[in-house]
Amino acid sequence: MIQATAENPFHPKRKKPNRALICALTAALAAALYVALPPQLGELPRRTLAIFLVAAVLWATEALPLFATSLCILGLEILLLAKRGGLAGVGELRYEQFFQPFSSSIIILFMGAFLLSHALTKHGIDRAIASRLLRPFSRSPLLMLYGVLGITALFSMWMSNTAAAVMMIAVVSPVIASLGDGNRFATALILAVPFGSAVGGISTPIGTPPNAVALAALRQARYDVSFLDWMLLAVPLMVLLLVLTGLLLFYFFLPERGMMLAKLDPPAEISAQGKLTLLILAVTVALWLTGDWHGISTAVVALLAAASLAALGVLDRHDVNSIDWDILILMWSGLSLGQAMQLSGLLDWVVRLPLAQMSGLALSASVAFLALGLSTFMSNTATANLIIPTAMALSSAQQGQLAILTALACSFAMAMPVSTPPNAIAFATGKVPVGDMIRAGGLISIVSVIVMLLGYQAILPWVLGF
Repeated sequence: MIQATAENPFHPKRKKPNRALICALTAALAAALYVALPPQLGELPRRTLAIFLVAAVLWATEALPLFATSLCILGLEILLLAKRGGLAGVGELRYEQFFQPFSSSIIILFMGAFLLSHALTKHGIDRAIASRLLRPFSRSPLLMLYGVLGITALFSMWMSNTAAAVMMIAVVSPVIASLGDGNRFATALILAVPFGSAVGGISTPIGTPPNAVALAALRQARYDVSFLDWMLLAVPLMVLLLVLTGLLLFYFFLPERGMMLAKLDPPAEISAQGKLTLLILAVTVALWLTGDWHGISTAVVALLAAASLAALGVLDRHDVNSIDWDILILMWSGLSLGQAMQLSGLLDWVVRLPLAQMSGLALSASVAFLALGLSTFMSNTATANLIIPTAMALSSAQQGQLAILTALACSFAMAMPVSTPPNAIAFATGKVPVGDMIRAGGLISIVSVIVMLLGYQAILPWVLGF
């Protein structure tokens, strides 16, 4: 679950933007856009497009914290678009329509996933399992590289990518320290952590917020994509990309001939509450994967898991308070923005844009590379919030493909320290030059999108019937 925030303690330091100036310029640009749009477009679509511009600029610049921008967007939608409970004066929209996404099944699913992830970290299960799994890979540099990639991806399927990156950096630190300063292969091992978390996050609906944004948009469009369906289409891609990423990192940072790796410390024992958490996790994952058989919603399963963790004392009030509520607010704002674009009629205008005249692979590639480019420099969740509703409006025949391809492309942004918190964590070790991250991460990002586009022309119709 990847989310770049300005408050992240691992985020590389950068000059703070002039908040007042950016906010003032954004307001002026939004007002100018509203005035410049033709009146025949309609009053509500013009207002919605102005709100969209505000969201795009403030999310991209982080002039305000992402969650603060999200709350502002929600307020603007109600005040400017809702006749009942707002100040719109036109249309028939109600303020409740913008509150409803916060109770959507996707928000509940992620809340439960966050609590499960927090329980794994709190009781040291993640580090204990990671060290156990990684020990057999210490026999050769290439095996160790693939071990770090694969284990990071495995944890990123089920827990926060940021937490997985912190944990894996700690686990491999003794190996990296044994290689000494200036060792090129140490850079490969460190970069394997953020790259593995990015690739691993694509493989489950809870792996990263863009996946959830896509699923919510698909459900609004009457597409039924189950937890298992998503894994059937994403896990093969994940495995292929991990293989390619390992090969590229290995040849970017060739180890010295005969290089020996330090042995990992013995894994810590798992406590009784940790074993209880593992049991709850196993049951939860089993229920997610068999949803088509028993009929219980994935969100309900996540809610039951969260209830079990709380009722059995695995998590307390402080644990519940410490989960990423800001990400849930960001997702709520994105879902609400997509709903505003639909309810106001703005999406009807989008389908008449020149890009909508494209189709097939050309349209998919255009949308995917746009998502990749934006996600390289801004939050991938914010990018998904902005692009997925718009992309789905471009082609009624490719709605499903465009939503999923956009979500996956958002997760492939690995080129910059500011692209994701795991990238920032790797950069914060002081052992990864920016140039190395840009070259390796940029190439892997582009290769990932190309592989996805070529493979999914066949896989999406086969798995999902799109």
